[in-house]
Amino acid sequence: MTELLLVTLLGALLFALPASAHPLILALGIATGMPHGATDILTDRGGLSRPALGYYAVSILLLSALWFWSPSWALANFLTLSMLHFGSEDAATESGTALFLHETLVRGMLVVLAPSIFHEAEVLRLFGLLAETSWAGPEWTQGLSFARSLWIFLAFTLFGHYAVRSTQWRHVVFVFAQILVLVAVFRLLQPLTAFVAYFVGGHSLHSARKIWPVLKEHRTMVLGATAFTFIVAAGVFWASGESALDDRLIRTAFISLSLFAVPHGIWRTAEVLRDRWVRA
Repeated sequence: MTELLLVTLLGALLFALPASAHPLILALGIATGMPHGATDILTDRGGLSRPALGYYAVSILLLSALWFWSPSWALANFLTLSMLHFGSEDAATESGTALFLHETLVRGMLVVLAPSIFHEAEVLRLFGLLAETSWAGPEWTQGLSFARSLWIFLAFTLFGHYAVRSTQWRHVVFVFAQILVLVAVFRLLQPLTAFVAYFVGGHSLHSARKIWPVLKEHRTMVLGATAFTFIVAAGVFWASGESALDDRLIRTAFISLSLFAVPHGIWRTAEVLRDRWVRA
């Protein structure tokens, strides 16, 4: 319930704020990612894990090369992995395997597809900026139409799936209230700010609940890293002045974030699936 209320409040706040305040909100979104993925590189004793650092280093090098040689493939991989990561993290982990996979697809596809459905021109411009080539064309139109129809089908059948498998109707209503709020947020806000509202108030908070014991135990390191990240991000936006959201900065920030987000997404998705495999 906390995530639902926070996403709603952040969405309303972003909708009411002037555009000049959005860079600060984006900085908040960047900083929120620090505690969200902090446990990836921490050992049980609070030190830095060398295997994890090695994994991130290799992943960042490979992703950097992919963004350099084939930005369209890098963007496509980022979107696919984002769908799987967000969906698997936000889906109810106690559900049976079939229901879990069903909800994973509905939630993950919503976060990736909604901006394209509601703000197609702006998303195409962003994708063109990132991929350094236009994605507009018949293939995009047909693919988006098919994905939208598929999501609607999956969302409607998810309700039936939950109704059959779940005896707690309060939980069923809560799941679909979350989905409806996200649809409204992505419909009313611009893609980047809508994603920040979801990421800060929904995804990160939901994930933090799962790793709260580790975050609490190593809170000094996590809070310090978070504060440092926020100060750097806010400083960059402030120093950029009126050009804080210009094309060059957006592309640089997006690619830089993806270099950490993709390895984190793979890491966390693998953990979620491994935990389900162990419990099966």
